Amino acid sequence: MKRIALAVGLLLLGACTINHYDYSTHPDGGGSQPPDTVYIEIEPETAPVPPDLAPDTVISRHPLLGGYVEIEECGNWSKYTLSGCLTETDGVAFEVRPVMISVASSDGEVTKEYQLEFSCRIQSYMVDSEAESSLINSGAVSATAGRIAMPVVTGTELVTLVANRTSFPFLLEQALYYDSDWRPDRTLEFDAVFNSSQWMVRDICTAEQLVVSSGSPEYRMLFGDPQRRLLQQFYDIFVIHDGEAPVLPVGGSRAIERSTGRSSRK
Repeated sequence: MKRIALAVGLLLLGACTINHYDYSTHPDGGGSQPPDTVYIEIEPETAPVPPDLAPDTVISRHPLLGGYVEIEECGNWSKYTLSGCLTETDGVAFEVRPVMISVASSDGEVTKEYQLEFSCRIQSYMVDSEAESSLINSGAVSATAGRIAMPVVTGTELVTLVANRTSFPFLLEQALYYDSDWRPDRTLEFDAVFNSSQWMVRDICTAEQLVVSSGSPEYRMLFGDPQRRLLQQFYDIFVIHDGEAPVLPVGGSRAIERSTGRSSRK
């Protein structure tokens, strides 16, 4: 009977999987743990994705004549960005996007900040070869790294907006964000964001004549009546009336698209 019990015990022991480490290959040279220490290896579960610290943001679009306003809202924070104010020629396409950021405090006081976003596309034949080589060598750059000679600036001036008779030059050093890149078709594109003020946004959005110009490459383009009306709508409805103008433009309800996303502020 003893032999039978011993045989059964050996069979049961053989059915178990035990990992024994004698630390002979341990970087400490072995012996840092008793040689009869037994470890059971467990395959770790996939670590949970850490929660996104950015708040959930509701995104909607308010239709305007000739464009739309993208609205991002989260709690007492809102951001309004106008899209569609574009002027272009055979070699250059330039869009200006005024932005208003609104934050309401617990006592009902509202603080507003303003920005201007620029997006430009320039055909390669308008950029001289020397400046083109400079940008290709530097690649896409941020505002802080981009204070070297760039093909779209004279000195440090990126572009100038002329509202009626008032000129607003935008300098590369003052940009909150700047990025440029060469597309596969050799088209140069850049995006820039600048801090602004309520009075500057007012002058640009309500100007009877609005022009964008650059010295290198040299171009000067006039925004047409549809673009100026679009800017006027944005200023009247959102800057003055916080999105609740007495008379809304033709286009339907306040939001034609709504989605929930993650905020990723520039």
